[in-house]
Amino acid sequence: MKKNLIALAVAAAVLVPGAAFAATSDTSSKVFLPENSQDTGPILYGYAQITGSQQFGSSGNEGLVFGAHRIRLGVKGTAVKGVTYNFQYKWDGAWMSGGSLQGASKFFPGVEGESGVQDAEINFAFIPEVQLKVGKFRVPVGMERTQFGGDDLWFIQRSMNQSLGADRSAGAMFHSKDVMGTGVYYSLGIFDNHSLDGNNAFTLFGNNPYGKEYANVAVPFGGPSALGGSYGQTKVGGILTNGTGRYLFAGMVGYKLNPLLNIELSGARADTLNSAPGLAKQIDSWNVGARGGLMGLKYMAEYSHVTSYQGIAGLGAQDWYVALAANLHQMTLTPDWLDIEPAFRFERFNWTGDNNLGSLNNYTIGVNYSFNPNNPYAARIQANYVIPQGGSMYRQAYLGHDGAFGSGSVPVNGYIYNTMVLQFQAGF
Repeated sequence: MKKNLIALAVAAAVLVPGAAFAATSDTSSKVFLPENSQDTGPILYGYAQITGSQQFGSSGNEGLVFGAHRIRLGVKGTAVKGVTYNFQYKWDGAWMSGGSLQGASKFFPGVEGESGVQDAEINFAFIPEVQLKVGKFRVPVGMERTQFGGDDLWFIQRSMNQSLGADRSAGAMFHSKDVMGTGVYYSLGIFDNHSLDGNNAFTLFGNNPYGKEYANVAVPFGGPSALGGSYGQTKVGGILTNGTGRYLFAGMVGYKLNPLLNIELSGARADTLNSAPGLAKQIDSWNVGARGGLMGLKYMAEYSHVTSYQGIAGLGAQDWYVALAANLHQMTLTPDWLDIEPAFRFERFNWTGDNNLGSLNNYTIGVNYSFNPNNPYAARIQANYVIPQGGSMYRQAYLGHDGAFGSGSVPVNGYIYNTMVLQFQAGF
């Protein structure tokens, strides 16, 4: 262990000088910030996150492993007055996408890369209080999920409640960031009856505790399909031409009182593929969250709940967490060259219904260092140490030792071993 810790420290020493010379322009994934509001674009943006990680206590081989967490490249701008666009491509685990290690995913869950269109959205904002967004984008469920990009998170991993939402889908959504200056904001959307990301409550193609074969989520398109489609024509010239009459509805309402308090309630519902014994008619998910801060001190908390996960009757899940962070530079406790932010998060996840896995707790201790406090996400380093509690049943399920359950028992972003992670980020 000591040898590997030294290796991680050496890696940091080697990579830090290079990161310091990263681009200094805005790297946030937010499409239009106030300082960019007059720039009609196109604006090219992107970032890369390189990680070094090691877990402890697995009773097997352990060592430092490097990887590419998130790599993003996008373009955004104004097409005409009142119409904006944002297109973003992603490479997750790009260091092995299409490479020789991709086939290892059959034997080692999670060992594969993923790339594709992350966002393709067009927004019509002729009336600020009733804007219309169309395309592929985030379904409005969850505070952290919708208010933070991958490059400005407090911790390297999002919370485990990402498993309980719908991530991204294709659809149309009415929304407003601030209704007539009241601090109230809302989103109301209709989407194809499926999440376009894996391993969450609304996808047919992700893992669940019972194995992939149990998923009961309807595919959104009509056609000669055994997965709930009709006998119509599926597509013409690359355009899907018929739906199934089943949809994913999602909505969010929130209120920003002042910097100290932002509260939010959101939820989603989708039809399932079949309704029969052991299968549900619909999937329901909801989330409530609050966040705020002042002078460098920040807090955030969320509670998430889902019933009929992936359309399975009796299988639900819930998650809650509390996170705190203190930016010492904003608190005027450190000079400009030392922009340090300690952070801590306690999170509890558990499946509900017919399983005996119990609760999985994750304690995350983090430190964020930004090279330029005036542009903190252009170049920064994040260090996290995660301590799981109650993970023994999840470890058995992950290793396939208990028969009924599988690797899908472990929620997205959940750790079942003590793990140290170091992440280097640079962007433009």
